[in-house]
Amino acid sequence: MPDLPDLQDLLPFLMSVARQCAWLVLLSVIFVPLERLFAVHPQKFFRKALLQDLGYYFISGLVPSLLLAFPLSLAAVGAHALVPYRVQITVAAWPLWQRIVVGFVVGEVGFYWGHRWTHEIPLLWRFHSIHHSPEHVYFLISARAHPIDNVFIRLCGLIPAYILGVASPLTPTGSLVPVLIVLVATMWGFFIHSNLRWRLVRWNG
Repeated sequence: MPDLPDLQDLLPFLMSVARQCAWLVLLSVIFVPLERLFAVHPQKFFRKALLQDLGYYFISGLVPSLLLAFPLSLAAVGAHALVPYRVQITVAAWPLWQRIVVGFVVGEVGFYWGHRWTHEIPLLWRFHSIHHSPEHVYFLISARAHPIDNVFIRLCGLIPAYILGVASPLTPTGSLVPVLIVLVATMWGFFIHSNLRWRLVRWNG
């Protein structure tokens, strides 16, 4: 009879689930009242697809981080070996705020092209189409995505930052940059998928 997993072995996974639950509570506290007060299309929060959306939320929060660990580590090691040492020294000498700003710019360009390719390449669209399948839009739709779709788009945004050297798991401050890039991109994703009639830019044409 196989041994049951030790609680110590399950602790990292349980902590990840707890963090996902905490984020879900925070997102609900922010967006549920806002979507109630400022909805583009008034709709009920508790609907048939809610359980499915919650399932995607937890899958999107737990699985991609596991799948990203190896390719990002490989990218960091490869960049360290291939990028000229003078470039690495120059980037390492930048203040943290500059590396964060450059990381956001590079990451955003990468996310844009990754998202664009998921629409243009049929194989990638097969995974990305899940994100476009809901009939109603609200904040949780941001997390409704296939893990492969999530991983591909995140790699497109993070690998250039690793190659440039503004993000790296090899140093404490370098590991902060990719965390911030993903955190801001994730929060932005929940906002732009929310059922809110707010517009950041007013078009007068």
